[in-house]
Amino acid sequence: MLKLGKFNRLVVEKTTEFGFYLSDGTDRRNMVLLPNKYVPENLDVDDEIDVFLYLDSEDRIVATTQTPLAQLGDLARLRVKEQTRIGAFLDWGLDKDLFVPFREQPVRLTPGELCLVKLYLDPVTGRIVASRRLSRFYTGDVSKLRLNQKVRLTVWEEARLGWRVIADDSYVGLVYFNELCRTLHPGDRLDGYVHAIRAEENRIDVRLRPDGIEGIKAFKPAVLDALEDAGGFLPLNAKSDLAAIRDYFSFSKRVFKQVIGMLYKEGRITIAEDGIRLNPPQEEKQP
Repeated sequence: MLKLGKFNRLVVEKTTEFGFYLSDGTDRRNMVLLPNKYVPENLDVDDEIDVFLYLDSEDRIVATTQTPLAQLGDLARLRVKEQTRIGAFLDWGLDKDLFVPFREQPVRLTPGELCLVKLYLDPVTGRIVASRRLSRFYTGDVSKLRLNQKVRLTVWEEARLGWRVIADDSYVGLVYFNELCRTLHPGDRLDGYVHAIRAEENRIDVRLRPDGIEGIKAFKPAVLDALEDAGGFLPLNAKSDLAAIRDYFSFSKRVFKQVIGMLYKEGRITIAEDGIRLNPPQEEKQP
């Protein structure tokens, strides 16, 4: 059976002036053309070959040996090539670009932009198209999750309060800006932890660290690295306002206070009225 939008291992049935005709080896009535420009050297009748199947401009299934950046059903970060009067087109590694209809663009895409899209089969046209409206594809029941559960995240898009994410390829979630300790981009993959389950909206709030003391420990390297880069001193302490803290870190004031308190107790830093200082490394005591 031929699988549109996927790689298929097919058999060469015959050659023509236009290219090679391939089948799945069981049904020669459903053959697809591999155009000459994609035919590798020394390919012959009865040989097997791995090809990707998609629709050409006349909606005929055609084969290519080019490797797409994504397949049907994938969530992928792709670059916009152009925006036209009918919709946008993305570069997905094939000669024929991937179409994004206007109805699948909550915000109009711009040429050169990288965006996260879902590849799906349009039920009306039968074509492989892409969508930025991801919520309808990820409707897993969030009530099956538990608080502080580790999940694998794919960053979707920036929203008013934070970054929308897809968790475990099943759920829609949100990472709030005040929970960030790094810069995010659409398509980034990282681990997160379920912080709140909003069953009425069927979505979750996500943190990039576990709740509790272990989560606070995860921010210590960021503070120590910033001190090293600044020559051992930062003009920040527990009394600093959030805007000043945000000049150096993306996490909240509460987290910052907990982290420097932890580093102070460990003897790693000194807290003064004008800021925090990195202490010299302590020499190990000889037995």
